[in-house]
Amino acid sequence: MKKMLFFAAALAIVLSACSFFNKEDSTDKIEYGTYSCDVLLTGGSGKATVESPAEVVVAEGGMTVRLVWSSSNYDYMLVDDTRYDNEAGVDDNSVFTIPFSQFDTPCAVIGDTTAMSQPHEIEYEITVYSPGTSAEEQDVKADSTSSSTEGDTKVSLGNLKFESNYPLEYAKEYSVDFYIDDTNNKYAFITIGSTSDKQYFLRPVSEGAKKPDGISDNIVYLADVEHTYLVSTSVMDMVSKIGAIDNITLSGTKAKDWDIAEAKKLMKAGKISYAGKYSAPDYELLLASGCDFAIENTMIYHNPEVKEKLEEVGIPVMVERSSYETNPLGRLEWIKLYGILYGKEKEACKIFDNQVERVSSIGKLEGTGKKVAFFSINSNGQIVVRKPNDYIASMIGMAGASYVPDDIAPSEENAISTMKITTEDFYIRAVDADILIYNSTIEGEIGSVEELIKEESTLADFKAVRDKKVYCLREGYFQKSTNVAEFIEELNQILNGSFEEGDCFIELRE
Repeated sequence: MKKMLFFAAALAIVLSACSFFNKEDSTDKIEYGTYSCDVLLTGGSGKATVESPAEVVVAEGGMTVRLVWSSSNYDYMLVDDTRYDNEAGVDDNSVFTIPFSQFDTPCAVIGDTTAMSQPHEIEYEITVYSPGTSAEEQDVKADSTSSSTEGDTKVSLGNLKFESNYPLEYAKEYSVDFYIDDTNNKYAFITIGSTSDKQYFLRPVSEGAKKPDGISDNIVYLADVEHTYLVSTSVMDMVSKIGAIDNITLSGTKAKDWDIAEAKKLMKAGKISYAGKYSAPDYELLLASGCDFAIENTMIYHNPEVKEKLEEVGIPVMVERSSYETNPLGRLEWIKLYGILYGKEKEACKIFDNQVERVSSIGKLEGTGKKVAFFSINSNGQIVVRKPNDYIASMIGMAGASYVPDDIAPSEENAISTMKITTEDFYIRAVDADILIYNSTIEGEIGSVEELIKEESTLADFKAVRDKKVYCLREGYFQKSTNVAEFIEELNQILNGSFEEGDCFIELRE
């Protein structure tokens, strides 16, 4: 009797478990063909991602999804103990085509990474969402009454009906889905972030659209954004380029500290007022000026009471996360979000597409095989470098070079794009670099190679110093967030010896 009970329990577990080879009836519900579907990867350290949407094939023999990882370090995947090898080239991000049986249901897989000293098999879960739906829409369907559970926030959009996903090519830290009401008024449902601390916003797109009934309390409704308090400096360039700077009436940066000419001009003319830095805003001025929206960067999380106070007085706060994007074009693609927020979508897409085309043309050139070290020296004399997976390192690769140091892991995992290393570590890894680029955006511009060597005497031994291949990134570069192609183009000129003068770099003389 006990054996029978044990067998029955085991059978129940097996039948209820997710199996990639249990064909279910998923293929009966969706016509055979190739689809583009949202995909969610969870598990592991949380650092790895897969491209979404992904290519999904529904055929008589079952369903497969083509996964493009954010890393080139995965050599195989295991699905129900069956091994699937990496389909990509040596230096390309890992790619696997694996089977799955059900849409909208997380299933366990294993990925083997060679990024550590020894290969490690890591357990993940993959969810492939049904064609035409998104992760956010599935959340809405799962809980139309707006409930929250620990680690899994639910949202409700009331009676709004899903219309379409907004296609993003590179950005991973935000998404936009369009919804309509019963009278075909259109709304943009915006999700910021890719972890449990997501932010949700609903912005009307149709003129005259009203706040819909039944949306959950964790969705911020943005009725107006005409008097924005802009704290995140990287956003100003994007808003200016799409012709929406008139919506910025309050700034967290003083006029003298702006490197965006139009922002400096409008502040001097009194059309944009300084309303205090992120940690100490002038609440009275914000309220008197009719502030209806605030855009912060993640520094605000160091002063959470400020964010809470802004929201308490009725000012919606969006914490933008473009700096979390590892792909420079992903960071740039945030311009589309501001196009949607400020009614300048066409202008935003035009600027983005132009940059992508220019970057693509550079990518068709052959690599130079040269190494570029990108660094700064802080006030304590420490060497500060970008993390190897940072978007600056990616742009160096796009220009045709290799970034160094590329083999130092940060002492702690966080979203900060820089890390401090010892002079010895930098010397070992960058002494033979072909190009040295000093990042002046932190401690200010260096005027000469001699001045740089005074900061750190060991640099005199570096190959790039001896070859007179030392450059400085201009101090205001990081405010000019749309200059992705300019950075890559100018660096490519530096690599091939044709650089004379540019908006991003300065050649340092002795």
